[in-house]
Amino acid sequence: MLSSKFSRLCMAASIVSGCIATGAVAQEVRLTGKDSNIDVIGNLLSSKDGKYLVETDIGEFVINQDLVTCEGEACPTEQTYVYDMEISAPDEIAEVLVPILAEGYAAAALEAEAQLYDENGEPVDTETVDVGDHKYGEEHDFALVLTDLEGDDVATFGIHTANGARLFERLASRDASIIFAETAARKADRSIVSEGQGGNLRAFDQERVIAVDGFAMVVNPLNQIPSLTVKQARDIMAGDIANWSEVGGSDAPIHVYSFDPQTEAYHHIEKLLFKKSDKTLTNESSIVHDRTELSTAIMEDVAGFGIVNYASKRATRAVPLRTTCGIIQDPTNFNLKTEEYYLQERVVAYNRSDVEGYARELVDFLDDSSLDGLVAKAGYIDLSIAADSQERAAERLAAELEEGENEYEAELVESLLKNMNTHSRLSTTFRFAPGSKRFDNKAERDLMRMVRYLKENKPSEVVVVGFTDNKGPFDSNLLISQERAEAALEHIIEVATDGELEGIEMKAAGYGELEPVACNDSPRGRAINRRVEVWIAE
Repeated sequence: MLSSKFSRLCMAASIVSGCIATGAVAQEVRLTGKDSNIDVIGNLLSSKDGKYLVETDIGEFVINQDLVTCEGEACPTEQTYVYDMEISAPDEIAEVLVPILAEGYAAAALEAEAQLYDENGEPVDTETVDVGDHKYGEEHDFALVLTDLEGDDVATFGIHTANGARLFERLASRDASIIFAETAARKADRSIVSEGQGGNLRAFDQERVIAVDGFAMVVNPLNQIPSLTVKQARDIMAGDIANWSEVGGSDAPIHVYSFDPQTEAYHHIEKLLFKKSDKTLTNESSIVHDRTELSTAIMEDVAGFGIVNYASKRATRAVPLRTTCGIIQDPTNFNLKTEEYYLQERVVAYNRSDVEGYARELVDFLDDSSLDGLVAKAGYIDLSIAADSQERAAERLAAELEEGENEYEAELVESLLKNMNTHSRLSTTFRFAPGSKRFDNKAERDLMRMVRYLKENKPSEVVVVGFTDNKGPFDSNLLISQERAEAALEHIIEVATDGELEGIEMKAAGYGELEPVACNDSPRGRAINRRVEVWIAE
């Protein structure tokens, strides 16, 4: 089916490279470097996956299309499509996550399949895409063609890659009806969309957190360095720490593996590590071109170090992160779901308020219960609910109790410890602004997930537990945490309108500033600590 579809596209647009890929005679082309001395003349054998395969007198060469200008009748020409809707997203989201979400929508709503095509009409395999070579800030166009079971085109969605503020500019100018961003909209972003008559991006129907993307500091499994701080990771990447002995390891040089600083893949690392620093990647680093190459290199190098998406760490060892106040954060699927791990970011979908047609249907599909499975298939951390024991947290609390608190706090710690030892924690965590009991849009949708989970698993008891940061008097924080827990419990019960929670004992508890999961020395850490957790007993 896909090959016949590609053949029709090829004939319609006279895409010679595509025809070569399906068996026609190769033709001579000349490839000239845009910013280099590349000058290659030969027969173009294929043009796919962003690369040219050229046969010359001295052999075959593979050359990235982005690096050269192609001259000759065999050179690919851009395919022209008529789009029923347009979407904008950063490279990897555009090439992997969006097509998989659209595939789910197409199957559920239209009984159709979805295939992504690049600017040359070449099909893109979402399972093999890796953005290691994508230049950050470059924009590309893709076409996502939806085809029914009879082989007829149902719709075509345009996907345009963009980053940062550019995404919101496209939403404001109606160049996109839906965008996917790697960070929440800033005030300036919301303003530009509002001025473009795009609505209020804080509105429940215009903002959807659909996934989390986490990053792991990875080493060879033989390297048992116990933990690293963010500062240490930054100093290693910058070359300021060059020997493992400087961070408690063996006396051996550190070999840094990284993506090119100009690429989309490196941008995430730069944003997480170097945003507020004048440091940059060391010139001594070994540059790799995709995540598989990075993880493979570290598996073969006991002194290797790199930072990669959690889903791409493969058999490498992910090093626990140590915060400035000594809290250890393990890069696990569960901890990423709770959004308490430092090296992570959200994937947020925004839409214009006036979406209609296919755009309206796709936006509504982003609230479907099948979304989490599609997100996981794309290699991101989905928002489905997981349960985990609280053994490590309980051990830390018990140690604090032995160190001696005042009698009043000791009683609270004992109560908290008792509940921890008899209940598992669920990954969904509700967070609040300072002094507020108002839920954000993510929390409102998490409520529906929570009710579905409790209905399906039927625990004997649910305890909704509130915590605060350490700003303000202890007793005031204790009261705020109790009020937030009770408010969250009321919300859960309100959403469960069909008796889903019957037979489950439900209660609320507040423990104030006890049991911080992040340091209270920064706004981000305090925001993480202002939370309501949900604990269950079997």
